[in-house]
Amino acid sequence: MKKNLSPILATVAIVGVILFVVFAVLNPKNDSSPSDKSDKAKVVANDQQKAQMEQGNSKGNLNSKVVVTEFGDFQCPACQTIEESLNASFFPKYGDKVKFVFKHFPLTQIHKNALSSAYAAEAAALQGKFWEMHDLLYKNQDAWSELSNPQPKYNEYAAQIGLDVTKFKNDVAASAVKSVVNTDKKLGEDLKLPGTPSFFVNGNYIELTSLTDLTNAVDQALAQ
Repeated sequence: MKKNLSPILATVAIVGVILFVVFAVLNPKNDSSPSDKSDKAKVVANDQQKAQMEQGNSKGNLNSKVVVTEFGDFQCPACQTIEESLNASFFPKYGDKVKFVFKHFPLTQIHKNALSSAYAAEAAALQGKFWEMHDLLYKNQDAWSELSNPQPKYNEYAAQIGLDVTKFKNDVAASAVKSVVNTDKKLGEDLKLPGTPSFFVNGNYIELTSLTDLTNAVDQALAQ
């Protein structure tokens, strides 16, 4: 009996590993990007949430009837990629036609510096340079995202865009800055967002498979 036990256990172990691998392949999960359609279908905003999505760091035509809201994470690779597309084609075409709002949705469970980078962006916002810091954080994502202490990098970026660095360092830890980020994050959680980036047009969630999905939604909203 003992002689037969080891081969049996080895066989069970091998089968277990095979089943695990098959399960992983058939059930991929990337928390930094939107998940399956069943999750997307649950993203519905009420009137209060839609109103919240119109507030925050904005650019473009601030009086436009069309409001595009992005929930993003500065450490998210998918967000970095979409930013490149937005800058290359979306903003040149729609920048003077829509109001574009950025909301923080740091995925702290998988991105260790997502929260601190959001604080850095909001600290820059207190000196009127949110978008400048926003762009530098995405452009240099690889340089700071895995650092044990990214604050010196944030300070470098603050100096590059002409901030008062001493004030910036203090503001990063300010309760007002943390409150903005935490409020945005709670809104994203209440909406049950499947990940980042997540986009809304006039408070309606866009199932984004490519930038065309966003531009089509914007075109329809502008035409109404």
